[in-house]
Amino acid sequence: MNRFLLRKVDLLVLREFVPLFVAGVAGFTLLMVAALLFRDMVKYVTDYHLSLGQVGVYFVLALPQIVAYTLPMAILFAGLLAFGRLSESSQITAVRAGGVGFLRIVFPALVFAWFVVLGMFLLNEKVAPQSTKAAKQFIRNSLIDRGLSDQETNISYMDQDAGWLFAAASGEGNVFKDVRWWDFSRPGEITLYAADEGVWSMGGWEFHNAKVINLSIGKNGDVGKAAIQGEEGLENLAGRGNVIRSMVTSKLEMKIARTPSDILNEGNRDPQEMSLGELKAYISSPAAQKRSEEYIRKIEGTYYFKIAAPFASIIFTLIAAPLGLTPQRSSSTMGVGLSMLLVFAYYLLSAFSVKIAESGVLTPVVAAWLPNAVFLVAGIFLNARFYMKSA
Repeated sequence: MNRFLLRKVDLLVLREFVPLFVAGVAGFTLLMVAALLFRDMVKYVTDYHLSLGQVGVYFVLALPQIVAYTLPMAILFAGLLAFGRLSESSQITAVRAGGVGFLRIVFPALVFAWFVVLGMFLLNEKVAPQSTKAAKQFIRNSLIDRGLSDQETNISYMDQDAGWLFAAASGEGNVFKDVRWWDFSRPGEITLYAADEGVWSMGGWEFHNAKVINLSIGKNGDVGKAAIQGEEGLENLAGRGNVIRSMVTSKLEMKIARTPSDILNEGNRDPQEMSLGELKAYISSPAAQKRSEEYIRKIEGTYYFKIAAPFASIIFTLIAAPLGLTPQRSSSTMGVGLSMLLVFAYYLLSAFSVKIAESGVLTPVVAAWLPNAVFLVAGIFLNARFYMKSA
């Protein structure tokens, strides 16, 4: 077949597809910002009296995660409208009359979708997790500077390398309630610091109404096993240990090399906001080992879903081509509505799959790829039906 003709077909499709993709990313990002970020931004200004500049920094840092969500939507939107416009203007008919097959017409859009897949992996792995973490940390630091903070509960953070675990019933600003700090850095010994309150002040921690218990626990290997189980394991080990000494004091200065923001951001991160490397490390970490099997399966499902989700862009391209070439599919209103409906169905099925993985009915890896498999079958069916009708 004439290579010049094929290059013209590629340019024809991409000239329609790429601008619509960019417009789709911009439009869906605005919708997602309105749905997910705008309420929080208004609250920070009106309720917490942060400046517009501070809220603007938060918006910029939180934006990459929003953009990552919109890429599959934009691919579907662009495919529906681009192929619809080409069909309405009879350009597809002319190209096919020149001997170019349907799948060859779709090919440049599939190649573009593959680059979107790679971009989504890069965004989800290298940019979005770090920027989302920085956004939350920036807001927490800004609120703490004003003596304000949203309250966090059931706080737990372990530094396995340094050999300690920090836990608190709740924390707000620079004040944590019902604090426990386990120091298992010394061989054969555990020190428990328990206090009614822990306060971060002047670059250090103060424990109020504190009790300090030094325990001899024998084999150092027992400490490692207990640390893997977290606070519960350390408590059980301490219950079998011999008290070396104990003391009670009204105020105790502590050398904990973490700020409240560090502990909240590292100890209470949403798995959805972690990179693949961070999720994999978390699954095998001591903090995860003390959680239930259902929770571990949920985290593993999230890990595999982050691998599977970017490939939805290619599958959505396969779905968009035959739907876009169907009459009455090319209006922008129809394109937005249909793309949002299909993406909503995809993410709804994904959430259902994570629940299935959590229950143990399916393995996490199978559950994560299930939405892609369902939509791929739908895409193959739509393409086969369209090909047979237009043959």
